[in-house]
Amino acid sequence: MIISRIGPQQYVVSSEAYDQLPKYLSNNQLTRILLLHGQRSLNAAKPYLPELPKDSHIYNVNFNGECSINEINRIRTLIKQYDIQVVIGLGGGKVLDTAKSASHYERVQLVLIPTLASNCAPWSSVSVHYKENGERLDHEVYDTAANLLLVNPVVILNSPVNYLIAGIADTLAKYYESELVFQHLAESDHFDSTLQISFQMAVDCRDILLKSSIAAVKDMKAGQLTTEWLNVVETIIATAGTVGGWGDQYGRATGAHSVHDALTLFKETQPLLHGEKVAYGILVQLALEAHVDDLRRLIQLFKKLNLPTNLKELGFQQITTSLIHQIAAESSSPDKTIHLLPLATDEQAVFNAIQKLEHVTHKLSV
Repeated sequence: MIISRIGPQQYVVSSEAYDQLPKYLSNNQLTRILLLHGQRSLNAAKPYLPELPKDSHIYNVNFNGECSINEINRIRTLIKQYDIQVVIGLGGGKVLDTAKSASHYERVQLVLIPTLASNCAPWSSVSVHYKENGERLDHEVYDTAANLLLVNPVVILNSPVNYLIAGIADTLAKYYESELVFQHLAESDHFDSTLQISFQMAVDCRDILLKSSIAAVKDMKAGQLTTEWLNVVETIIATAGTVGGWGDQYGRATGAHSVHDALTLFKETQPLLHGEKVAYGILVQLALEAHVDDLRRLIQLFKKLNLPTNLKELGFQQITTSLIHQIAAESSSPDKTIHLLPLATDEQAVFNAIQKLEHVTHKLSV
């Protein structure tokens, strides 16, 4: 059974988007507010944040840096302590995921204000949980998404460009992780209208980003808020979010994110962003599927975007058979979503895919 959780109740994209906040709070009689934020994110958004209603009681809370069970419980305690009515999550994906978890369990309203375009966390009804050391723990799906999502393109334009690049990779995964799953479903009687919408959104993610990513990164580096750049930003936040929103488990993670999850166990990859590890995971999945043309096309794109395409670029200095087996074993453990793929996904199959990727990237570099 598929349960579609489409997305936020309200979505605003504008340089004046934040101005909708006071009206929303007043209309819903929300006066006790917890603002969860990263400090850099707050500094970036502050010039655009409006005055809130005079009867507002705002509790500013600095995010501890990891969407962990401890951090979620800390925020839940504050919600209860201050009788909070609405949580505003302001920042990157882990801040927003923490706000989603805490507001869900305490049954309060949720407003999300992303300051980065690094993934679809602002849109989705999913939170990914991590251990305190950065290892991925699990993910949780909620009944609802945000009540209000506000995107100011100017704030995102001024964010670090490597987050946008990571978001491009994470969003390309929406297509490459679901392609075989959707093809398999299309051959059955279960490919209903919700899955058709989800798959079309995944195709849009692929087509828009393959066409416009290089130009969007160039525009962002030049500080130019162009239509093409904004289209890429909204693809990362909104279009990507609708893939899993409509398609439920069939439109979420499979092979690439399983590889990402495995990589979080290795200290060498800790400096990398989520989407950077996912980028490598996409390539492993394409090698696993023997999609050689797509593999070569994405390697060339990732080289231009400075995304990792092999183990050395992930930070591994000693590349051994044992290391590849460790990554393959973690990527294919029984709890991983790689097994949603309709092909062999055991340790040996993933090991062979990683070795194949190492060979292809080496061949393309000489």
